[in-house]
Amino acid sequence: MGVRKAYEQDLTYLKQEILYMGKYVKYAFDQSLLALKTNDNQSLAREVVADDKNVNSMELKIMDAATLTIAKQQPVATDLRRCIVALKMASDLERMADIAVDIAKASARLSENRSREDIDQLIDMAEIAKQMFGQAMEAYENQELMHAQRVASLDDHVDSKYKSFIQKQLRQSADEVLLEDITQLSFIGRYIERFADHTTNLAEWVVYEVNGHHFDLN
Repeated sequence: MGVRKAYEQDLTYLKQEILYMGKYVKYAFDQSLLALKTNDNQSLAREVVADDKNVNSMELKIMDAATLTIAKQQPVATDLRRCIVALKMASDLERMADIAVDIAKASARLSENRSREDIDQLIDMAEIAKQMFGQAMEAYENQELMHAQRVASLDDHVDSKYKSFIQKQLRQSADEVLLEDITQLSFIGRYIERFADHTTNLAEWVVYEVNGHHFDLN
């Protein structure tokens, strides 16, 4: 096998591992939202927490592979950016899996009398974050900048919904039980907003890989 062909295989491997990690993070986020939607959420929450170690292992695997490729091949220009972007995206994806764990844990602390209206608002916000994530990963897979740019406009919607949600929570008067729900729901809103922020980071890394320039999509 030629040197260049082996090199291309290393870069292709990195990309496939990032896409695989992305699918795993999407699954963790979906499961955390399912825990939020249902009252019987303890087992779901435990599943999301237990799976997090797999995502951590994926990040380390990608870090090792990218570091080895850089050491062996000493890439420059576009090839070097592909390695760096794989490292950066793996870091963001690992943090997003942690956020899924945070959502699952907070969901498990909610009372059975949680507000369905509040849950629906959070799910609505999370659905936009999921659209963003899909666009960012598609942009990475196909090197498609239009998808990356759409992520920024969707992030504005998430920020707006998060602001409205928190304002509504702060206006409520509550007894002790309801106050705990308000606290956990506010945390979940913040976690979803941060998930969207990390997704914007992913889109920015795609822009950097394709163009070679850093661009703040926010």
